[in-house]
Amino acid sequence: MDNCITETLLANHLAYSFLSKAFHEAPDAAFIGLLARESLFNDWMLDGGEDGQTGLHLLRATCDGWDDSQIAALKRDYERLFVGPDHLLAAPWESVYVSRDHLMFDEQTLEVRAAYLQFGMPIPNLHTEPDDHIGLELRFVAYLCSAGLNALEQGQPTLLRRFENTIHHFLAEHVLVWSDQFLANVIEHAQTDYYRGAAYLTRGCLRETARVFALAETPGESG
Repeated sequence: MDNCITETLLANHLAYSFLSKAFHEAPDAAFIGLLARESLFNDWMLDGGEDGQTGLHLLRATCDGWDDSQIAALKRDYERLFVGPDHLLAAPWESVYVSRDHLMFDEQTLEVRAAYLQFGMPIPNLHTEPDDHIGLELRFVAYLCSAGLNALEQGQPTLLRRFENTIHHFLAEHVLVWSDQFLANVIEHAQTDYYRGAAYLTRGCLRETARVFALAETPGESG
């Protein structure tokens, strides 16, 4: 049983570590080159269903044909989608989608910041960047999975259940509330297979993670 839990936590940790970086950090030629050399997407551990397979196919195609001259196109795509200065085609903040006035730094930002601080996740650019960025929310899932692995290794089942329950509730109360619309925007507007692939893969992985951790939830416990 422990081996199954370990594999689940490890698969989710690795998946969301990559997906977080893909959306939160501008593309880097050295990093994409590393993905290609290490064949990350051939050894992907987290089942994402049909969307996940579509995403992996697109990302493998990117890696198979990669050379550093393509980084300029990825950077343009990243800026068009997530940064600006023009209208953002896929605004990456939860509050833009769910707050009444579609504003950044709304109550959702404060709620996810409180969750990060409660569990000790370092927050880059605190108070200068909204904490409800998709990249940070996915990083928090990866962080909780890593914490769960540590709890399992230390023989602390109660702490492990707390991390599992927090993953379930954080997905249900935050990530899944808005991620489908965000990811649909990326899929519609991205001009590169890399970002279309990351969006499809994220959508598939989130559905699988939500299913698994809903089953793992312990009634009456939460983060």
